[in-house]
Amino acid sequence: MQIKKTIITSLVFWSILVLFTQCNTTKTKEIRTNDSRTEIQQDKVVNYAKKQIGVRYKYAGNTPKTGFDCSGYTKYVYAHFNYTLPRRSIDYTNVGTKVNVKDCKKGDILLFTGSNKHKRITGHLGIVVSNKKGTIKFLHASSSRGVVISDMSISYFKDRILGARRIIK
Repeated sequence: MQIKKTIITSLVFWSILVLFTQCNTTKTKEIRTNDSRTEIQQDKVVNYAKKQIGVRYKYAGNTPKTGFDCSGYTKYVYAHFNYTLPRRSIDYTNVGTKVNVKDCKKGDILLFTGSNKHKRITGHLGIVVSNKKGTIKFLHASSSRGVVISDMSISYFKDRILGARRIIK
């Protein structure tokens, strides 16, 4: 009788242990799946954005055929993935989630002043391509070069950065 009780108690204990272990594993897998879905979406957005490299700059332009300005380019890229974003760069100030520039990730949107760095309102945008050890590269529609990848370490951009916004979650 005592042996039966011990065996039953052991079985119950191990069953509960296995059950809790599986619940914890499932939760961990869900988190990893969500992280990986986000990373896949970030890659898709950046890869699509890169396909526009070389498209000429056009004030108020919003298609590869006519050319892009910075907000037209950003809106065009994200619209391809069913994100609705503003048409004007100044309207990006409260879009998505605010992130520290040093913590920005692929697919985040960088906000810059326009050509007057002393006027501290958003006048230019870029899409982060990478952030490796603080070296940030981003895509944008440059008024002189069209859609290009630039480096944040260039003083022109460092002096004009206002913040970053996360759209892909």
